Amino acid sequence: MTLGVLSCVALFSFWSIANAEQQKTSSPVLASPTGDSTKHLASADDKLAPTAVQRFAEQQAVALGTANAEAHWKNAELDFYPLGPGTHSWLVQAEFEGKPIGYMIITATEQGQMLLSEYGQGESSPYNSELLGQALDRQDVNLETLLASGGELHLRYALPLLAYWKVEQRNHPALYIDATNGDLLPSELLNRLETDFKQVSASITNLSTSSSLAVDPLHLRPVFNPADNLLWITSKPVAANEIQDVIKHGKNQRIVFSADNRNVIYGGPLPVSGYQLWHSDQEAESIPYVAIGGNTSIQRFVPLSTLQQDGHFYIVKP
Repeated sequence: MTLGVLSCVALFSFWSIANAEQQKTSSPVLASPTGDSTKHLASADDKLAPTAVQRFAEQQAVALGTANAEAHWKNAELDFYPLGPGTHSWLVQAEFEGKPIGYMIITATEQGQMLLSEYGQGESSPYNSELLGQALDRQDVNLETLLASGGELHLRYALPLLAYWKVEQRNHPALYIDATNGDLLPSELLNRLETDFKQVSASITNLSTSSSLAVDPLHLRPVFNPADNLLWITSKPVAANEIQDVIKHGKNQRIVFSADNRNVIYGGPLPVSGYQLWHSDQEAESIPYVAIGGNTSIQRFVPLSTLQQDGHFYIVKP
């Protein structure tokens, strides 16, 4: 069950929370993306996302549609949900004929530019209500009782890639739950992250009207559990200038991404389960998005450059 399904009592409750937390950023009009740019926009009144964010999301959806027309990204209905104050990020749920086909998370950087922080294909998505319910059960927290007593649920996103729920209980410390795997996150770390959030003060800048995006077909790998064979820990990480080639051409190699002492931010270590190349007429080289997870967490496509900032890739020894 995803955010698009409104049968869960929790979802009825946090819509009002999300509305209350909508971002107060300015929203100049972006250049029109390729394709029909108006039919997919969730709204024109910026209730849940600025028009700039909606148009940027539409551009990314059109690009994803170039990879696989049968996925219906170009004709998808896009629904927007703000991911809390400080990060200026939005969850975008894509549906076609009432069925989820994927998601995106879009972030406005401090420089005022829009970034596709991550995306996913198919029905799986962060902020899954069933996963949340299971996580709360493990903490002996009843959702209906929590909400009835004045507790609150918040959707949050901390750069670079931490999607999480913040569960506020009256007279108790807040709980932080990883939205991709249901793990309980250390409150000390999350309290520090939320304290350090910097508000984006720059206006969202215009996209170039000459920019045209296209996406190659998916290249998927079998998923596995990095904990099943820990010999990769004794390996040297793949050299930075070889990572893309190894991911693209090492078809028979199992590859693990690990952010070492920052694995809690990534939900790792995680298997590399595929990749997808993006192309822009403004960029000389393709932009690789690497799929991580898919075994004990959802599969997420994220920029290779983001992963390289905090972690390393390891080849699993046979």
